[in-house]
Amino acid sequence: MSVEALDDTESLVMNINQAAKYVGRSPNALRILRHRRRGPRSFICDGRLAYYPADLKAWLEQAANADSRFNPALDPTRVPAQTRGRRAA
Repeated sequence: MSVEALDDTESLVMNINQAAKYVGRSPNALRILRHRRRGPRSFICDGRLAYYPADLKAWLEQAANADSRFNPALDPTRVPAQTRGRRAA
């Protein structure tokens, strides 16, 4: 794939503002997540923070798979409720 084949929305590297818009967070939120090592993979390129779109997409998919509303295997309502035992008096 050549660079000319890419449109404006799909670039090889995104800056923090583009990445924040892509994932629906603020640039400051991405900085905090990066500091806590909880955010998408990033790197410094020419002194600026940069992200690969594939890494952003993978991070969003990982977050969705960790949510019980998105992943039926994690749904707590799939298993029958446990009854509580009686307390000793």
